[in-house]
Amino acid sequence: MTDNNIRYFLGSNTKRGFVPLFDELRDPIEGQRLYIIKGGPGSGKSSLMRRVAKVLEDRQHTMEYIHCASDPDSLDAFIDYKSGIAMVDGTAPHIMDPRYPGAYDVIINMAECWDDTVLLENKKEIMAISDTISNCHHIATSSISSAAALLDNNMHIAKPYVHYDAINDFVTKLIKKLKDSKTGKEKQRLLSAVSVGETVFFGETIEKLSNTIHVIPDMWGAASAILLSRLYHSATLLGLEQIVCYCSIRTPDKIDHIIFPSAGISVTTANSFHSIKDNKHHILEDLMKSIDKTEQEMMSLHLNKAKELIDIASEHIKSAKLHHDDLEAFYVKAMDFSKVDIIYDRIMNEISLS
Repeated sequence: MTDNNIRYFLGSNTKRGFVPLFDELRDPIEGQRLYIIKGGPGSGKSSLMRRVAKVLEDRQHTMEYIHCASDPDSLDAFIDYKSGIAMVDGTAPHIMDPRYPGAYDVIINMAECWDDTVLLENKKEIMAISDTISNCHHIATSSISSAAALLDNNMHIAKPYVHYDAINDFVTKLIKKLKDSKTGKEKQRLLSAVSVGETVFFGETIEKLSNTIHVIPDMWGAASAILLSRLYHSATLLGLEQIVCYCSIRTPDKIDHIIFPSAGISVTTANSFHSIKDNKHHILEDLMKSIDKTEQEMMSLHLNKAKELIDIASEHIKSAKLHHDDLEAFYVKAMDFSKVDIIYDRIMNEISLS
């Protein structure tokens, strides 16, 4: 993948469990084809997507890549708007099924490429590892839920200290700048995810889509929640094209970033979990009044505990990834990858004809 391409997540472990936004990939009116790939771990789903995407990249198409929150090195999907082609891993936890079979959605069945007898011989091991992976993600979700409760409490405490006049003034001025920008669809995306041993943030996506970036420094979440909510609703009333990016652990309850791509303007939240590092951006100041010292001490304690819980969650996701690698080995052993080559050739022929 080249540096010109845009990266997001479309699902993440949140306080509600795994929340998928994969229906965002569907565009049957303007899109030509959505390939939904079904198959087990290690059956070549991500590799197949990368092979197809590389050809489209070589045709000078700008790609939008959707990475796996539990393994950012793996692809969950891609979109090529120029050709109208999208591909997605349609297996759990982001199960997708055709809505317009054949006419728009196409199922790619990787199970056609494996030998069932090899998998049946290892049934007990496959089941045991699968159950262990599920347990790791369950513990990660519990940790994230506890962290989100502490962060939500901080946001509630901070809310009375928000400087609403400053927020309203900024939103009013920005909407005036945006009034003549392109109208269009709202897209929902994630730029961050609690992942393998760390929180991953695709801040470079904001940089690539923006000439002007407004940064909300916000430890407590109240100012950014209110400002971005008001900006979102104002932009929606005008029908403006916007990319709405949620807080990964509070999807869809809190917006962390909004990108207006046609205007080249973004508003992003900088906090303990993600920030834009370039200091040339417009920092929004005076959005909060001074918080009572006793309350601030309690909020700092909550924040530190939330960080610890997020670290615990990321370690369990890392453990799940290691077990997932073991699980993949069984499927790789059962695969006939020459049959995957046949599937690839068929897809490329269809894309060339479309």
